[in-house]
Amino acid sequence: MSSDTLAAAKRAGENAEHEVFDVVVELEPTADSEHYDAVAETAIFPRTDLPFVGICVVEAGTFVEIKSTMAVYGSAQRRGRFSLRETQHEALLDAGGVYLFVVCEPRPARPAIAMKVVPATTVDHVIDETSSWRERHDGRGRETQLAWSRVFDVDEVE
Repeated sequence: MSSDTLAAAKRAGENAEHEVFDVVVELEPTADSEHYDAVAETAIFPRTDLPFVGICVVEAGTFVEIKSTMAVYGSAQRRGRFSLRETQHEALLDAGGVYLFVVCEPRPARPAIAMKVVPATTVDHVIDETSSWRERHDGRGRETQLAWSRVFDVDEVE
């Protein structure tokens, strides 16, 4: 991946994070952590625009890793994939944290189409069933990718 592509992906991810912080006001950014993007300042409960999988509340103090992808990308219009780093995932498992997955429109501003909260333990089972960890080319350890359709029903996004 070129440095321009990486920079664009990083900007797009940051845009998605800002939108999450605007919508999920219970979250506080954790700028000093390399493993988590946010912490729940107060309890977060499921709602229409933020469904949960396998839990009924995100308790105050829970670490949250925000992962975003575009609904489709490229000329073939393939479904986007969430990239998960193994070190982040392990830290989130150890902390009893959750992922907040965001699928975005394939436009420069990338507004969110759908969001969902999933415990890291549940994501661990999805990784075991469908993916494997692979060495990254940027020296940041191993990663795996999950198509958004492994987290969301197609009807939630398309």
